[in-house]
Amino acid sequence: MKSRYLRMTFLFSILTCTMVAFNNFATVDSANKDSKKLYLVHEASRINHAEELLGFHRFKKSDAALLEESDSLNQRIYLHLKKVLPTKYKKQARKIAQTIITESMRYQMDPIFVMAVIKTESSFNPDAIGGVGEIGLMQIKPDTAAWIAEKYEMKYKGKNSLKDPNENIRIGAAYFSYLRFDFENQAGSYLSAYNMGPGNVRRMLAKNKQPKEYNIRVMTNYKKLYGKLSADPVVVATN
Repeated sequence: MKSRYLRMTFLFSILTCTMVAFNNFATVDSANKDSKKLYLVHEASRINHAEELLGFHRFKKSDAALLEESDSLNQRIYLHLKKVLPTKYKKQARKIAQTIITESMRYQMDPIFVMAVIKTESSFNPDAIGGVGEIGLMQIKPDTAAWIAEKYEMKYKGKNSLKDPNENIRIGAAYFSYLRFDFENQAGSYLSAYNMGPGNVRRMLAKNKQPKEYNIRVMTNYKKLYGKLSADPVVVATN
Protein backbone atom coordinates (compact mmCIF):
# COMPACT_ATOMS: atom_id res chain seq x y z
CA MET A 1 0.00 0.00 0.00
CA LYS A 2 2.77 2.39 0.94
CA SER A 3 4.44 1.92 -2.44
CA ARG A 4 1.22 3.05 -4.10
CA TYR A 5 1.23 6.28 -2.11
CA LEU A 6 4.83 6.90 -3.18
CA ARG A 7 3.91 6.30 -6.83
CA MET A 8 1.01 8.74 -6.54
CA THR A 9 3.27 11.37 -4.98
CA PHE A 10 5.79 10.83 -7.78
CA LEU A 11 3.03 11.17 -10.39
CA PHE A 12 1.86 14.41 -8.80
CA SER A 13 5.41 15.77 -8.96
CA ILE A 14 5.64 14.90 -12.65
CA LEU A 15 2.29 16.52 -13.37
CA THR A 16 3.28 19.66 -11.49
CA CYS A 17 6.60 19.95 -13.29
CA THR A 18 4.88 19.41 -16.63
CA MET A 19 2.40 22.17 -15.89
CA VAL A 20 5.16 24.57 -15.00
CA ALA A 21 7.26 23.61 -18.01
CA PHE A 22 4.44 24.34 -20.41
CA ASN A 23 3.34 27.44 -18.54
CA ASN A 24 0.06 25.73 -17.72
CA PHE A 25 -1.29 28.50 -15.57
CA ALA A 26 -4.27 30.79 -15.96
CA THR A 27 -4.76 34.21 -14.47
CA VAL A 28 -7.95 36.06 -13.62
CA ASP A 29 -6.28 39.41 -13.14
CA SER A 30 -3.85 40.55 -15.82
CA ALA A 31 -2.90 43.59 -13.76
CA ASN A 32 -1.39 41.44 -11.01
CA LYS A 33 -0.27 38.24 -12.70
CA ASP A 34 2.26 37.02 -10.14
CA SER A 35 -0.20 36.86 -7.23
CA LYS A 36 -3.37 35.91 -9.09
CA LYS A 37 -2.41 32.66 -10.78
CA LEU A 38 -4.47 29.49 -10.52
CA TYR A 39 -3.50 26.08 -11.80
CA LEU A 40 -5.60 24.86 -14.66
CA VAL A 41 -7.72 21.82 -13.80
CA HIS A 42 -5.95 18.63 -14.89
CA GLU A 43 -8.30 17.68 -17.70
CA ALA A 44 -7.44 13.99 -18.13
CA SER A 45 -7.98 13.30 -14.42
CA ARG A 46 -11.23 15.25 -14.40
CA ILE A 47 -12.68 13.42 -17.38
CA ASN A 48 -11.57 9.96 -16.24
CA HIS A 49 -13.12 10.47 -12.83
CA ALA A 50 -16.30 11.99 -14.27
CA GLU A 51 -16.71 8.95 -16.51
CA GLU A 52 -16.13 6.71 -13.48
CA LEU A 53 -18.86 8.54 -11.56
CA LEU A 54 -21.40 8.95 -14.36
CA GLY A 55 -20.55 6.21 -16.81
CA PHE A 56 -19.08 6.91 -20.24
CA HIS A 57 -22.34 7.48 -22.12
CA ARG A 58 -23.96 9.58 -19.41
CA PHE A 59 -20.82 11.68 -19.19
CA LYS A 60 -21.00 12.47 -22.91
CA LYS A 61 -24.52 13.82 -22.43
CA SER A 62 -23.76 15.69 -19.20
CA ASP A 63 -22.87 19.27 -18.31
CA ALA A 64 -19.46 17.93 -17.30
CA ALA A 65 -18.76 17.21 -20.97
CA LEU A 66 -19.65 20.78 -21.95
CA LEU A 67 -16.48 21.97 -20.23
CA GLU A 68 -14.10 19.59 -22.00
CA GLU A 69 -10.83 21.32 -22.86
CA SER A 70 -12.03 24.47 -21.11
CA ASP A 71 -9.32 26.70 -19.74
CA SER A 72 -11.79 28.60 -17.56
CA LEU A 73 -12.96 25.88 -15.16
CA ASN A 74 -10.45 27.01 -12.54
CA GLN A 75 -11.91 30.52 -12.68
CA ARG A 76 -15.44 29.13 -12.51
CA ILE A 77 -14.52 27.17 -9.37
CA TYR A 78 -13.02 30.25 -7.76
CA LEU A 79 -15.96 32.50 -8.62
CA HIS A 80 -18.45 29.93 -7.35
CA LEU A 81 -16.59 29.65 -4.05
CA LYS A 82 -16.71 33.44 -3.69
CA LYS A 83 -20.49 33.21 -3.91
CA VAL A 84 -21.10 30.32 -1.52
CA LEU A 85 -18.47 30.65 1.21
CA PRO A 86 -19.51 32.46 4.41
CA THR A 87 -18.60 36.14 4.43
CA LYS A 88 -15.55 35.80 6.66
CA TYR A 89 -14.05 33.19 4.32
CA LYS A 90 -14.68 34.91 0.99
CA LYS A 91 -11.19 36.43 0.96
CA GLN A 92 -9.81 32.89 1.10
CA ALA A 93 -11.79 31.77 -1.94
CA ARG A 94 -8.79 31.82 -4.28
CA LYS A 95 -6.60 29.80 -1.91
CA ILE A 96 -9.39 27.29 -1.29
CA ALA A 97 -9.99 26.97 -5.04
CA GLN A 98 -6.27 26.35 -5.52
CA THR A 99 -6.30 23.65 -2.85
CA ILE A 100 -9.30 21.90 -4.41
CA ILE A 101 -7.65 21.95 -7.84
CA THR A 102 -4.23 20.86 -6.58
CA GLU A 103 -5.45 18.05 -4.31
CA SER A 104 -7.78 16.78 -7.04
CA MET A 105 -4.83 16.65 -9.42
CA ARG A 106 -2.70 14.90 -6.80
CA TYR A 107 -5.22 12.05 -6.47
CA GLN A 108 -6.52 12.12 -10.06
CA MET A 109 -10.00 13.22 -9.10
CA ASP A 110 -12.53 15.64 -10.53
CA PRO A 111 -12.41 18.86 -8.48
CA ILE A 112 -16.15 19.29 -8.97
CA PHE A 113 -16.61 15.95 -7.20
CA VAL A 114 -14.68 17.33 -4.22
CA MET A 115 -16.89 20.40 -4.29
CA ALA A 116 -20.01 18.20 -4.41
CA VAL A 117 -18.85 16.35 -1.30
CA ILE A 118 -18.21 19.69 0.44
CA LYS A 119 -21.67 20.90 -0.56
CA THR A 120 -23.24 17.70 0.77
CA GLU A 121 -21.27 17.61 4.01
CA SER A 122 -21.16 21.25 5.11
CA SER A 123 -22.82 23.48 2.48
CA PHE A 124 -19.39 25.16 2.10
CA ASN A 125 -19.26 26.20 5.76
CA PRO A 126 -15.73 25.69 7.20
CA ASP A 127 -17.11 26.17 10.73
CA ALA A 128 -19.56 23.25 10.48
CA ILE A 129 -19.40 20.71 13.32
CA GLY A 130 -21.19 17.36 12.98
CA GLY A 131 -23.21 15.45 15.54
CA VAL A 132 -20.43 12.97 16.30
CA GLY A 133 -17.48 15.33 16.12
CA GLU A 134 -17.01 15.78 12.37
CA ILE A 135 -15.20 19.01 11.56
CA GLY A 136 -15.11 21.49 8.72
CA LEU A 137 -15.82 21.55 5.01
CA MET A 138 -15.55 17.80 4.45
CA GLN A 139 -16.80 16.86 7.94
CA ILE A 140 -13.79 14.79 8.98
CA LYS A 141 -13.48 13.04 12.32
CA PRO A 142 -10.19 13.75 14.13
CA ASP A 143 -9.37 10.05 14.54
CA THR A 144 -9.91 9.46 10.82
CA ALA A 145 -7.72 12.46 10.03
CA ALA A 146 -4.90 11.18 12.25
CA TRP A 147 -5.12 7.72 10.70
CA ILE A 148 -5.11 8.85 7.06
CA ALA A 149 -2.36 11.40 7.74
CA GLU A 150 -0.15 8.61 9.06
CA LYS A 151 -1.00 6.41 6.06
CA TYR A 152 -0.07 9.13 3.59
CA GLU A 153 2.82 10.48 5.64
CA MET A 154 1.12 13.87 5.86
CA LYS A 155 1.66 16.49 8.53
CA TYR A 156 -1.27 16.63 10.94
CA LYS A 157 -1.46 19.08 13.83
CA GLY A 158 -4.54 17.77 15.57
CA LYS A 159 -8.26 18.35 15.34
CA ASN A 160 -8.06 22.14 15.44
CA SER A 161 -6.17 22.07 12.13
CA LEU A 162 -9.29 20.60 10.52
CA LYS A 163 -10.95 23.99 11.01
CA ASP A 164 -8.56 25.35 8.38
CA PRO A 165 -10.47 24.80 5.11
CA ASN A 166 -7.30 24.02 3.17
CA GLU A 167 -6.02 21.43 5.65
CA ASN A 168 -9.49 19.94 5.81
CA ILE A 169 -9.59 19.52 2.03
CA ARG A 170 -6.10 17.96 1.97
CA ILE A 171 -7.10 15.33 4.53
CA GLY A 172 -10.52 14.71 2.96
CA ALA A 173 -9.12 14.27 -0.55
CA ALA A 174 -6.49 11.84 0.73
CA TYR A 175 -9.16 9.81 2.51
CA PHE A 176 -11.27 9.66 -0.63
CA SER A 177 -8.22 8.50 -2.57
CA TYR A 178 -7.69 5.71 -0.06
CA LEU A 179 -11.33 4.61 -0.22
CA ARG A 180 -11.37 4.79 -4.00
CA PHE A 181 -8.42 2.42 -4.21
CA ASP A 182 -9.76 0.17 -1.44
CA PHE A 183 -13.09 -0.28 -3.25
CA GLU A 184 -11.49 -0.69 -6.68
CA ASN A 185 -12.91 2.53 -8.18
CA GLN A 186 -16.51 1.49 -7.53
CA ALA A 187 -18.01 4.92 -7.01
CA GLY A 188 -21.14 3.79 -5.18
CA SER A 189 -19.07 1.88 -2.66
CA TYR A 190 -16.37 4.43 -1.93
CA LEU A 191 -18.90 7.24 -1.66
CA SER A 192 -20.90 5.23 0.87
CA ALA A 193 -17.72 4.32 2.76
CA TYR A 194 -16.89 7.99 3.24
CA ASN A 195 -20.27 8.49 4.88
CA MET A 196 -20.78 5.28 6.88
CA GLY A 197 -17.33 3.70 7.11
CA PRO A 198 -15.76 0.98 4.94
CA GLY A 199 -16.62 -1.83 7.37
CA ASN A 200 -20.34 -1.05 7.29
CA VAL A 201 -20.29 -0.87 3.49
CA ARG A 202 -18.60 -4.27 3.21
CA ARG A 203 -21.17 -5.82 5.52
CA MET A 204 -23.98 -4.45 3.36
CA LEU A 205 -22.31 -5.61 0.15
CA ALA A 206 -21.90 -9.08 1.65
CA LYS A 207 -25.70 -9.15 1.98
CA ASN A 208 -26.06 -7.99 -1.64
CA LYS A 209 -27.23 -4.56 -0.51
CA GLN A 210 -25.88 -1.32 -1.93
CA PRO A 211 -26.28 1.80 0.22
CA LYS A 212 -27.70 4.58 -1.95
CA GLU A 213 -28.95 7.58 0.03
CA TYR A 214 -25.62 9.39 0.47
CA ASN A 215 -24.55 8.52 -3.08
CA ILE A 216 -27.70 10.09 -4.48
CA ARG A 217 -27.19 13.27 -2.45
CA VAL A 218 -23.58 13.73 -3.56
CA MET A 219 -24.26 12.91 -7.20
CA THR A 220 -27.27 15.24 -7.25
CA ASN A 221 -25.04 18.05 -6.00
CA TYR A 222 -22.33 17.02 -8.48
CA LYS A 223 -24.68 17.36 -11.43
CA LYS A 224 -26.17 20.62 -10.12
CA LEU A 225 -22.71 22.12 -9.66
CA TYR A 226 -21.72 21.25 -13.22
CA GLY A 227 -24.97 22.76 -14.44
CA LYS A 228 -24.23 26.02 -12.63
CA LEU A 229 -20.56 26.14 -13.61
CA SER A 230 -21.21 25.46 -17.28
CA ALA A 231 -23.94 28.10 -17.42
CA ASP A 232 -22.20 30.85 -15.44
CA PRO A 233 -20.31 33.49 -17.44
CA VAL A 234 -16.66 33.83 -16.47
CA VAL A 235 -16.07 37.33 -15.16
CA VAL A 236 -12.60 38.68 -14.49
CA ALA A 237 -12.17 38.93 -10.73
CA THR A 238 -9.70 41.20 -9.00
CA ASN A 239 -9.73 39.99 -5.41
